[in-house]
Amino acid sequence: MSVDPAVALFLRLLLAGIFALAAFSKLRQREVFEGIVADYRILPAALVAPFARVLPFVELAAAALVLVPATVAAGAVLAALLLAAFAAAMAVNILRGRTDIDCGCFLGALPRRIGWPLVVRNLLLVLGSLALLLPVAPRALVWLDAVSVAGALVVVGASYAAASRMFELAWPGERG
Repeated sequence: MSVDPAVALFLRLLLAGIFALAAFSKLRQREVFEGIVADYRILPAALVAPFARVLPFVELAAAALVLVPATVAAGAVLAALLLAAFAAAMAVNILRGRTDIDCGCFLGALPRRIGWPLVVRNLLLVLGSLALLLPVAPRALVWLDAVSVAGALVVVGASYAAASRMFELAWPGERG
């Protein structure tokens, strides 16, 4: 089984963009992000600040690694591990009944409460990351691939923004 080179390029750019945006937002709002990490109540208090300071740089490393052809596999594994850990932290808190926690994904936008849709999103991104470990089909990329990848990135970004807004709307009887 192999992955089409256009699909591999799409996944690489998608993951790099997600991790770079997430990292830069956390670096811009370090204290806010540290509070979000503490809200998850996963780490001992002494590890919250160091974790919150280091995580954005690990995310930047994942973004950079998936972009460089020689390090795609390492970047894919790092991205999958991060996304799985984020999904697990969210799931633990959802099962604890603690869903009023900001996910901490992209700070600066509207706060986003954790929920099962975010867990599923992260698990789907884990699958996308792991797909980058498959061999890439021996086909040269052509200009139409670039147009297709760019279009797919725009559609996925717009769809994600729309879905995020839809899931964030208050349900009947719920206070916003």
